[in-house]
Amino acid sequence: MKRIFLLVIGMLLVSSQLCLAVVVTATGEGETKDTALTTAMRRAVEQGLGTYIKSDTTVVDYELVEDKILSHSKGYVTSYNIISERKMEDGYMVTISANVDNKILKDDLDALTILRKNEIVGNPRILVAFSNKSKDSIFRDTDFTEEIYNGIVEVLTDKQFRVVDKASAQQFSMQQAATHDIDVDYNQAAAYGLKHHAEYTLFYNISGVVRQGAIGKSVLVNVKSQLIDNTRAQVLTSKRVEQSGMGQTVEQALEKAAYQGGKKVVNPMISVLQKHWMDMQQNGAIYTVVIDGLDDPELIARFTEMFENFPLASQAKEVESGGGKVTFEAAYKGKRDQLDRDILRVAKELGWAMQKIRAEGARSTWRKF
Repeated sequence: MKRIFLLVIGMLLVSSQLCLAVVVTATGEGETKDTALTTAMRRAVEQGLGTYIKSDTTVVDYELVEDKILSHSKGYVTSYNIISERKMEDGYMVTISANVDNKILKDDLDALTILRKNEIVGNPRILVAFSNKSKDSIFRDTDFTEEIYNGIVEVLTDKQFRVVDKASAQQFSMQQAATHDIDVDYNQAAAYGLKHHAEYTLFYNISGVVRQGAIGKSVLVNVKSQLIDNTRAQVLTSKRVEQSGMGQTVEQALEKAAYQGGKKVVNPMISVLQKHWMDMQQNGAIYTVVIDGLDDPELIARFTEMFENFPLASQAKEVESGGGKVTFEAAYKGKRDQLDRDILRVAKELGWAMQKIRAEGARSTWRKF
């Protein structure tokens, strides 16, 4: 039985891999053999595109497809075999059997569809994390801090934002408490958020005073929160609010203040969050790409031109070069892993071997071999 189960799983895995690629036969002509081969690859990709473009859900025009997809035909052909080649009076004719990566092709076509419709797809994912480094142990009480968390999350989810699960947020808070830094490390918070596929981190901490009242306890809680753009590890906005509470015990007073304090501190940040997210979706985030081992001006220009042609990329430009190293900036509407994928695709088309050396926030460093 176990062997049959493993066999079925293996067949399903193979089947899923086959769905990602399709083998097509295509013929191309050109003045040279290389030109004919490039034309054949382009026609192979056109065959793959045909299935998707006929779909009712696809809204793109051919000119856009030609500029953004067919100009990168080599990037979609993972491998090929030359079936036949023939020298003609005015050039060459080459027929190939090509493996076309359907997943990347579909991803890029979907990106073009989104751009064409000018739609905002979904809402961002947010990590809500607590810095429990207050010197007063009263303000590190778990029940109290969870009420603040619940107040923040209620506002965010009411506005249709997606929130990272509480367990992951608590893990980050424990990691912060284990360090000796008083202030949050924005790079660390951003990196943790990106690890959980969150575009933003809302980081909050608390302080306050406890007073003995005539008939009970009163508290004045200060809640400070900072909204971090995880892509660039930058603070977008910071808010501080005060919230009072009363009760027979300190715990009761804190519980009354906590929930409303959480809601109160996040409400003014919503408009900033929505505006920034919309700008990101419409214009893309600015990423910095450093390539070590590249200093040829023609190759630098070629890389910039080819990268900007990808559907999610725009405004690609060289900002600094020298010493065998070049720095690019580009607006990119996808996630970090999609950006890395497109960098490697350009490298492949140029015949380069590339390795990512370091990534931090919106900056990545690569080595060209």
